[in-house]
Amino acid sequence: MVEYESLEYRKSLELQRQLRAKKESNRDFDDFLLVLQHNPIFTIGNKGSKDDILASENLLKEEGIDVVNVKRGGEVTYHGPGQLVGYVLLNLSRANLSVDQFVWNMEEVLIQLLEDYRIKGWRMEGHPGVWINHQARKWKIAAIGARASKMITSHGLALNVNTDMDHFQMIVPCGITAFNPISMKQVLGKTLNIIEIYNKFEQSFEKIFKLKLEKIASSKLEEMIK
Repeated sequence: MVEYESLEYRKSLELQRQLRAKKESNRDFDDFLLVLQHNPIFTIGNKGSKDDILASENLLKEEGIDVVNVKRGGEVTYHGPGQLVGYVLLNLSRANLSVDQFVWNMEEVLIQLLEDYRIKGWRMEGHPGVWINHQARKWKIAAIGARASKMITSHGLALNVNTDMDHFQMIVPCGITAFNPISMKQVLGKTLNIIEIYNKFEQSFEKIFKLKLEKIASSKLEEMIK
């Protein structure tokens, strides 16, 4: 497992590409979890369209928001500071997991993390991610947008912790117009310690995936994938 305080999005794509290449050529190569935050960016998944980005090119430039097409499930979403992002590079065959179980596990990791803050998360059929009830409304607090090819996963999940939610107003998030996204900060009315969230996420991940995480430096990861 590798932690980053912040990682430029395009750099994360290249890291995942290199890790996938290693794992596809050597099925015994280690599994990895990358835990990080990103620069402000809109990403368009396999089912997405630029039509779901409502902001003009000029506004995107003013706000410093990049736009990237990516090979993952889902549609358009936002990443930015204050949001926990987890990318899972996992050999599903070795972990004895189906794709559906993998997605369920990622949702469960977040549901159990939220329980530590007395936030009750739940699933909505047909819409991967984690949802909550707040102020008599349904909200989406976490997104799932993963890829599984040759039984190796990449991309993963994003939990809104202290995220600037105004940026979500510039898109149709995940193609959903009936419900809005929300952050833990909005629900709890306070800024959270993101490092504490990282730690709780990692503990929950170990429990649900039944894996023991070993932290390594980013420099060691880059050496391994040369």
